[in-house]
Amino acid sequence: MSSSPKQSLFHWFLGFYFRLLCILAVDLVVTIINGRVLGLTSMYEKPVVTLIGMGVILLLFFFLFSIIDKLTKIVLKMTVDIGNLLVFRKTAVFLILCGISFGIYMLYYHTWFGVWPKIKIESFI
Repeated sequence: MSSSPKQSLFHWFLGFYFRLLCILAVDLVVTIINGRVLGLTSMYEKPVVTLIGMGVILLLFFFLFSIIDKLTKIVLKMTVDIGNLLVFRKTAVFLILCGISFGIYMLYYHTWFGVWPKIKIESFI
């Protein structure tokens, strides 16, 4: 019985963390779309570009809100299943979470600054 609350707390944490990652991923997609929409100002008038951008964002959020909970549960289940295959399962799950977080960080950096970050391994050691 004592492992059940720990297991549920662990799953709650994973679900919460994946929701945070989904929010960051959605914001990243919106940021990229905003950049593309703003690029349309050379071809169209600003009021038309504004309407196009608003329509695209509304469609995106309508679609994503309907699947974000399903996506969170699927990714959570996959991560736990992969973690269960390995010897140190909680450590493996946390490493997977760190990898996903690092990937989102890299994409944000590239989206905002237009270059990939230069990471020096020596600075971490």
